[in-house]
Amino acid sequence: MKIFYLLLISVSIFAQKIDRKLVVERHKVVNRSLDTLSSLSVGNGHFAYTVDATGLQTFPSYYAKGIPLGTQSSWSWHSFPNKENFMRSETYRSEPYAGRPISYALQGHKDARRDAATDYFRANPHRIHLGHFGFRILLKNGEIATTSDIKGINQTLNPYSGIILSQFSVEGIPVRVWTFSDPLEDVIYAKVQSDLLKMGRMHFQLNFPFPSQSFLDEGVEMANPDKHHSTLLRDSSKQILIQHSLDSLHYQVSIQSNQAIEASKIRDHFFEIIPTRLNEIEISVGFDSDKKRNWSQALQQNQTAMEEYWQKGGMIDFGGVKDPRAFELERRMILSMYLAKVQSISEEPPQETGLVYNSWFGRPHLEMTWWHLKHFAYWGKGEYLEKVLPWYERNFIKAKELAQRQGLRGARWQKMTDPDGGESPSSVGSFLLWQQPHIIDILDVLAKKKPINFKRKYGYLVEETAVAMEDLLSWDSLKQVYRLGPGFIPAQESLPFVTTYNAPLELAFWYKGIQVAQEWRKSTGVSVNKKWDHILTHFPSLPEFDGIYQAAAGYGDTYLNPKFISDHPAVIGAMGMLEPLPTTDSLKMKNTLAKIEKVWNWESTWGWDYPLLAMTALRLHDSKKAIEFLLKPLQKNTYLNNGHNYQDKRLRLYMPGNGGLLTTLAWMAKGQNGNKSFAGFPREWKVRVEGF
Repeated sequence: MKIFYLLLISVSIFAQKIDRKLVVERHKVVNRSLDTLSSLSVGNGHFAYTVDATGLQTFPSYYAKGIPLGTQSSWSWHSFPNKENFMRSETYRSEPYAGRPISYALQGHKDARRDAATDYFRANPHRIHLGHFGFRILLKNGEIATTSDIKGINQTLNPYSGIILSQFSVEGIPVRVWTFSDPLEDVIYAKVQSDLLKMGRMHFQLNFPFPSQSFLDEGVEMANPDKHHSTLLRDSSKQILIQHSLDSLHYQVSIQSNQAIEASKIRDHFFEIIPTRLNEIEISVGFDSDKKRNWSQALQQNQTAMEEYWQKGGMIDFGGVKDPRAFELERRMILSMYLAKVQSISEEPPQETGLVYNSWFGRPHLEMTWWHLKHFAYWGKGEYLEKVLPWYERNFIKAKELAQRQGLRGARWQKMTDPDGGESPSSVGSFLLWQQPHIIDILDVLAKKKPINFKRKYGYLVEETAVAMEDLLSWDSLKQVYRLGPGFIPAQESLPFVTTYNAPLELAFWYKGIQVAQEWRKSTGVSVNKKWDHILTHFPSLPEFDGIYQAAAGYGDTYLNPKFISDHPAVIGAMGMLEPLPTTDSLKMKNTLAKIEKVWNWESTWGWDYPLLAMTALRLHDSKKAIEFLLKPLQKNTYLNNGHNYQDKRLRLYMPGNGGLLTTLAWMAKGQNGNKSFAGFPREWKVRVEGF
């Protein structure tokens, strides 16, 4: 009887709803120094503002080589004038694919003009930093305070509310700053309390950096002041407008306060804002938005939006797990969910460094959209994933044009792109294929909770994408199966494009993409495509050698070549990211996973590789191994104090890693709920899940 009551109590506890606020607030981020790798962001998904330990962007140059203090938006794109009248066709070169020439936009033409054209279209358009808004603090001696003058730092981000509270002192005088973002518009709000205000020693500053024109842009370039224009305007005693123009890009910054403020130009593109001498101020900064705002209303709207985000969809509570690794896994989960909310919800695919700073000129990579966003569907937040669909609709014509240029029917999706669907020249990206079927996979996961009209609306995207996939296959008359390639670079980018064919992850995506496209035809009353049925029944098996799946076909034992055991271990994704092919053998995949774990060059891996490996472990029903991969102690699997996935000195944050972690945990939650495709959490872990 005693055992019965204990079981009853246990069941009762686990039947209770998860206290989500408690789970989230277990992982408040605390800073006690000017840690350049622990910058904090507020945002609404299409706009983000990243702050230092003062709660604003006071020291952007100091933080530039850490997590930079970016202010970026989905609309903040700029192109330098094309004075040389370069044409995209100057970047094109034909290379062989499956025995026929295909036109690619490439680097390395060995022709000065064509190389210059390539450089131009690779870098333009690029995302820009909209401006830095921070403090300008005067010391007793009249000098401007520097990082060494900021003392007693105690800064906290509450991810549940999306509010940053920053406390510090300057020459013994305390400062308190609250910072948050508007849930809809490109606006940040700050409330500041300090006697420094009353003493006239705490002002604000706004500066506009110049685009670096580089692969990375940390937003601190102040050169070329004559190549852009900033104009100070006055709207009212409590509002200042500053117009910024950079070639054809024009936007206005609106600074509003609950008290009178004055502004002056210190030098080109650098302005000082001086408040009335009171010990408290409420101030907002809107980028291309001058809507009149009330602090209290904005605060309530922000808190409502954040609470709705956390209370909706799935949640996992690791609080009852005794294994000390569980707390770190929960921390990574919560902060990744927060970062996804403030960095990655937009009507365009995110860039790999979110809205913090530019990597690859700020451009999205379409093969990473799956990693950035698909987790939202698994967590019951599919509406956030759905927001990216207008980009694909808007740029469908560009995908059709690319397919036509390459001699394909249908729509061919590029790898590295921009808001207008432009193709970025690349020595690697232009040869990638695995981004092609991702839009099918994204639409299919959304369609599972939608009425049939959803398929009718987006059926053309699935159909035309699959048609191009069909044309990229060729018939192997000797083996009586289809073949993908040769002539592409797979997800494991260390492989040569000329000879690579039938790479496993690409094969798995091709099979699923065409299979889903056929199912969509059937469910919407369209006759089946007989060619697709033939492809699916004559599909190649994954390449293998001695019972181990290989990086690609035709190379023998790829594990003997250092180039083939570096970069992404993508072979494992054929039974990780996706359901296995009908011919895939679980035991062989298990042996492949063990082989990779033993021989792989781990220093060459990337942040999403660890979730990728964990996904395969889940499909092999080995949850303990999945946990090991998710927490594998390697540099590129580091999750900083602020939750960002650190890679190296170049990429100090990497959002695909965060997204992959969230997808993997959602799959474990599904396995916990009885989904037989995945393992749940380890049996001894008392994990609570809901909303999946």
